[in-house]
Amino acid sequence: MSTATDAGRKAVADWLAASLNNPSGARQQWTDHHIAVLALGRRFSAVRLAEELVYAVAVTQDPAIATTVLRMLDGPVIHEPRAHRFYVLVPSSPPAQNLGPYATCLGLGHYVGVPRVGDDEPDENHASYWAVPMKAPGALCDPSAVAGLIKAGTTALTSQADS
Repeated sequence: MSTATDAGRKAVADWLAASLNNPSGARQQWTDHHIAVLALGRRFSAVRLAEELVYAVAVTQDPAIATTVLRMLDGPVIHEPRAHRFYVLVPSSPPAQNLGPYATCLGLGHYVGVPRVGDDEPDENHASYWAVPMKAPGALCDPSAVAGLIKAGTTALTSQADS
């Protein structure tokens, strides 16, 4: 299921925008800049992943192929290619334990740049895009699946470093 319909995209955008005290500010940012800076920790949190971690699990540095691996998280993922990061959106929760050198949990007190709903392809004019679009309002990644991805990627990167 995707947010292919106008109603589906609007519902997801409205849900995301509600992370701010002034949701219309997010909508204006999407209109003006294709990206809105949204508050974390109330509606959702994010886990920032280094590209190298995701690419180690995918066994490729091709973002299109890596997206196949990210789809296994069954939730939304933002790619910020210029900064070499992925942001996995997860339910709000207290700060997680140390996730290792390739991942950071971002919650209350943090913000993330969220691309306009529907910006699902890399574009040299915009800083980020939805590598895996949000399917429906509140449809977030399962933290245990994210932890498994982090563990697999860290193991692969540690093995490469030891070789």
